[in-house]
Amino acid sequence: MSTNEFGEEGIVEESVVESTPEQQDFETTSTDPTVDWKAKAEAEEGRRRRLETKLAKLSSKEDKPSKPSTSDGLDYGQKAFLIANGIKGEAEIKFAEEVMRETGKTLEQVLGSKFFQAELEERRELAKTAEATPSGKRSGSSTIDSVEYWLTKPIEDVPKEMRTQVVNARLKQEQTKGVFYNS
Repeated sequence: MSTNEFGEEGIVEESVVESTPEQQDFETTSTDPTVDWKAKAEAEEGRRRRLETKLAKLSSKEDKPSKPSTSDGLDYGQKAFLIANGIKGEAEIKFAEEVMRETGKTLEQVLGSKFFQAELEERRELAKTAEATPSGKRSGSSTIDSVEYWLTKPIEDVPKEMRTQVVNARLKQEQTKGVFYNS
């Protein structure tokens, strides 16, 4: 029995401390005269240098603040922020992303920019105009650059780049004309 630091008596168990492999290696080789200490020191020095290099790389990565990449596009949070601020549609979101990339400003700074707001309004007006304009061909009218327009005109009035197309169309029209008036 032995007394502890408080003066109490108790049974002290002896614990077996196992040595690490490096300690065992040191213990066995310290008495062995054939150990090449210089080679062992060089190997340890190489290991230390590799670990220092690895540590330097890791610490340099951690020190740099990671900037969100703009090439990947906007994330869902940024898109939700744009929609909440009235930027709707794929074209408007792409325009906001393009302005962010060109100017290097944050999303909040871009939305507060007078240039961005004016350009966005102009784009919206152009989109409304394009949407209101009817698309497709109207029946009964033909444009000046079409062959049908020039079929009834004299060949001298037809532009030179369209003459071959007009002559070919006239020949085709004459071949399909029947003997009777309605054929």
